[in-house]
Parts: sequence; C-alpha cells; structure tokens
Amino acid sequence: MFAVMAGLVVLVSCGLEEMGAEKSNEEDIWIGPGSVVTGNDGKPGIGKKVWYAVGVDYPQDYDWRMDNQKGSVRCSLVVFANGISMMKVPAGDQYEICSDPDMHRMIGGSLYTDYSADTETVIKRNGEPQFRYSGRERIIDMAVENGRVYTLGQDRDGDGFAFRVDGQVLLERSRGYVFQHLQRTEDGYSFSFCETIGSGEDAKERYYHYLAGEVCQVAVREDIKKVWDIIFLDDKVCYLASMVGISDPVLAVGSDLAPLTVPDNATVKSCRFVPGTAELDIEGVIYQRRKRIHSGIWKGTSLVKVFPSGYTVAAICPCNGGLSCVLNAPGSSAKGIIYRCGQELELPEDYMSMGGHSLVMVDGLLYVGLTSETSDGAAVWVEDEMKPLKINGFISHMSMY
Repeated sequence: MFAVMAGLVVLVSCGLEEMGAEKSNEEDIWIGPGSVVTGNDGKPGIGKKVWYAVGVDYPQDYDWRMDNQKGSVRCSLVVFANGISMMKVPAGDQYEICSDPDMHRMIGGSLYTDYSADTETVIKRNGEPQFRYSGRERIIDMAVENGRVYTLGQDRDGDGFAFRVDGQVLLERSRGYVFQHLQRTEDGYSFSFCETIGSGEDAKERYYHYLAGEVCQVAVREDIKKVWDIIFLDDKVCYLASMVGISDPVLAVGSDLAPLTVPDNATVKSCRFVPGTAELDIEGVIYQRRKRIHSGIWKGTSLVKVFPSGYTVAAICPCNGGLSCVLNAPGSSAKGIIYRCGQELELPEDYMSMGGHSLVMVDGLLYVGLTSETSDGAAVWVEDEMKPLKINGFISHMSMY
C-alpha cells in the first residue's frame, strides 16, 4: 500500500502535492494518475475495470446531517478508485462546484460537475473549467465522447431545455421538458422530449424523439392521457403511459401496446424505465389498500417484485439480465434492503443509501455506497463485506470504468 500511495504525486494549481501527505492548503485539487489504480485482482490496472465512489466530505467535527451552515461550510468532493482516495476537489459557490449529488458524476474515470451561476451554467472536469454558457440549466444527463461533453439541460428559471455539445446548442426548445435517457446508438445520440402546444385549457402535450440531429413526433394513440417515460430500444420507440378507460399503466413497444401486471386492489401511481436498461426494465410506485405505498419492479409488462410497504428505491441499475437496487427502511428501527438480481439481503444496521447513483455492478459483483445514519462513517458494501471510506459525510455516486 505504501508503494501505491507514494506514487500518487500530482501537479496542482497551488504546487506539488503528495496524496496522503499533510495538506498545506485546503483549496488544493488533488489528482492521482490512473496508471497506479489496481484492477479487481489487485494488479496494476491498465485495461481493467475500476469501481469509483464519490464522497461529499465535511470538516471532521461538522454535523453535516443538521447542516446548520449550509452554503457557507467548506466541503469537498473526494473520489475513491478501488477504495483509494485519488482526487479531492473543493466545493462551494466560490469554486463554482456544488455538492448536490445530482450535480456531479464520474464519467470515464473523470469527475464532471455542473454549476448554475447567476446567469450561466459552468461545466468542470476534475475541478478545472471546461466551458460555460449563458442560461441556468439543470443537467438532466451527460455523456462524454472523444473529449467532447454532451449535456441535456432543463431551464432552471422557466420552461424549455437544450441539448448541447461543449456548450453549443444542437437542439433547443423554449417550452417543454426532456425525459432522462440520453442514449448512444449506432447513428448518434438519442433522447425524447415533450413539448406543450397551446395554452390554458387548450394546452396539449406532444412527444418527440431526437436521433442524430433529426426530430420526429412519437405517434401515440388518441386515448393516451399522459406519457410517463420514453426510450429508444432495438430501433423502436417505447413508452409508458396512462390510458383512457384502463386503470393500469400501459407499455408501448413500437405499435404494440399492453398493460403492466399490477397486484389486485392496487394502483400504479408512477413508473419509469430504469436508466441504462436494455431489456425494458421498469420501476414504479404502487398504492394498495389503506394507502400503503410499495416500490415495484417489472420486466416488460411482467411484475417481478413488490417490496414491503414503506421501503423506497434509493438507487437501481441493470445487472446480468436482471435488476439490482437498494431500498431505505421506513423507520430507524428497521434495516434497509439490498436486492441483487432476485436475492434479497439486509442493509447493515444504521446504514442507508443517499443519492440516485449509489450502486454499480462490476464484473458480476455489486458495489453499494452506504452512509451511516448516526456516525461519521461511510462505506462501500460488496458481497456482504464493508469497505470503509475516510470521510465525514456521505457517498453520492458509484460508477465503473
């Protein structure tokens, strides 16, 4: 371990720093070279998959759960690669980096952040500015290809959205919203969106699909009341919707349409396609008698699992042809659930999942980022083993590269 840590010497804006050494300046950005990262077998990791965890780290004695100094207390984003701290980037308004889990993510082994300033959006990579553009956008999804950054952003100050590359507009609408899925196909990038036509009582929603620069309207039946989600799969537009005269939601695949299987005396209140799905995996919220709320998952229209009442899906991902997810418990006296491709396990006592990206499958192993509800601890769960991470805060993001 000493040999690995001694090799993490990096050049930063304030001078030369060594990972693991005493910090001379809290504002430094630490970056470790990827060549020293080990693969899952412990050998030097060129060409090997690495699991990454991003932790939001606060000062040692600060109670980040109460967060009485929100917006003014200093915190950092710390990146761990296979459990080794590889990067530390200060967060806060003065750095134009936000600690919100929805505003940072790991892509291709790099930390990408978005920040909404007074009149513009700022994109950074590993703490360094990449580009900025006019307008305040909430980044719904992001992709990086050949060094170019593609963003799908919703207007924070009004209606509308934009699809951009390096800040330059590829498609923009002044009204409407996008669905979350930015997909890469053989022809180019693909996503779907809704645009409102008319106003007041005459307002109607129209649905569209973007593929490699071309926009076409999604043909939906006249008796469709509301489309909940849309993806592009196997050269077909697929959507989930509510329909006149049918209480259960329906799944449309091309021109074929069928209702989802729902338990007796239950109603689906919301559902969506699981991000990254390649097999029509669906998650949703089910209401049963006496207002009991359940989380459920489907494979196509077939109901796979209904979880106990009160347990909510914190994060979910496809795995080995199935689904894995982590669910937080409804109260402090209960333990949460890890659902791994059909196997149901208990979360370690006193731990929960934070953020919507806290688990990842790597080489058949499930890695789950967990945060203690009472202590300073955060850890990554893998195959019933807990790997502690040295932060006072929470794990916001898990990924693989």
